[in-house]
Amino acid sequence: MSNQSIGVNDQEERLIVPPLSSAEKELSAFFAAVHQLFGAEQAQKAAENWIEELEELDWSSEASVIDWRRVTIAAVARFVRRDKRQLSRH
Repeated sequence: MSNQSIGVNDQEERLIVPPLSSAEKELSAFFAAVHQLFGAEQAQKAAENWIEELEELDWSSEASVIDWRRVTIAAVARFVRRDKRQLSRH
């Protein structure tokens, strides 16, 4: 699929790709840390929490640069609230 077929020009792509790349890195690091501490099942749940937090961002009022760490901290809080009884370190 070309950029033209989805209506994204080169300038728009340059604005979108770096934030998505940094979001991917943040989510990947978060997933890896939870996986190491609590295992694959809990890491999957934590990643779902992260994505839910991302979806809840108010994009219209956010700064031009998104603080992905803030998304991660909110996801950790959501994860712990949901699963605090089930969490146990290896």
